[in-house]
Amino acid sequence: MSTEVKALILCNNPIAIPAIREFLFYGKVGAIVVTKRNKEMQQLISGMSENNPVPLIIVTKNDYKEKMTEAIREFSFNVGLMMTFPFIIPEEIWKMPEKGFINFHFGLLPECRGPQPILWHLLNNDREAGVTVHKVDGGIDTGEIIMQERLEISPTDTYGLLQAKLGFIAARPAANLLKILAFGTLVPSRPQDESKARYYEMPTAKELMIRWEMPAVEIIRLINACNPWNKGAGAIVNNWMIGVTEAVLCGETDDPAPPGIIISCDEKNGLQVKTVDSKLLKITIVYLQEGFYSGYRLSEFDIQPGMCFQ
Repeated sequence: MSTEVKALILCNNPIAIPAIREFLFYGKVGAIVVTKRNKEMQQLISGMSENNPVPLIIVTKNDYKEKMTEAIREFSFNVGLMMTFPFIIPEEIWKMPEKGFINFHFGLLPECRGPQPILWHLLNNDREAGVTVHKVDGGIDTGEIIMQERLEISPTDTYGLLQAKLGFIAARPAANLLKILAFGTLVPSRPQDESKARYYEMPTAKELMIRWEMPAVEIIRLINACNPWNKGAGAIVNNWMIGVTEAVLCGETDDPAPPGIIISCDEKNGLQVKTVDSKLLKITIVYLQEGFYSGYRLSEFDIQPGMCFQ
């Protein structure tokens, strides 16, 4: 027996847009909750629902519980969908809808719990990332899994590119979830394997710094993980902090100098740095307070060959 789906969607990041579009297309969205500080999402949602207006509920950390409780009672939503929402939903709220609350976690569970799964999949040199749709319970990313989509991580994937890919593949489980929700009250799910569970906090500044004892491929993965998130991986040269936003391998060297030494810094050869495994790392884009620049333009700030990154 089919039932009408009336969803309350909570979102705070453009990664949720493809999945939200699926629910909007089929007219299954009762209202969308967005944080007051996120003007970008407010504009995106308003633009998406121009032809089929959906109430937009703007909340803050102080009033989101009250506003969501009122909305669920007033409009009789039968499911809540969380898509990158920053606030914790208490039990008295996630139990209110008939079908409960369901979270779209943009990472693989249970291996990558926490607020930044995309970042940690890259920092951990994982082979795969993914989208996990799971029930909301009393823990953080601990609820039973309804479905999961996996995606192989490319060596050239940056944080921004991987986020975009995961956003697009999230539309598939969103469409499948719509079908499941339309039949009965029971949503099939399976418990997470706690033996594989790992929770990751937000990374520290130290974890986002390039360590020159790292092999070249790990340095590139770190740089990619920080692009555009954090505006690059941190690096210090001549007592000056910069962000390294893009780098590629450009050869090898038998130079006996220590890792982190600058081999070249000019327009023809670019900014080349020796790594611990004797690779040449060409730093192509850097972020400074003054803006984003080609790496070799550090020469304009008196960075010269022979200087060494700390």
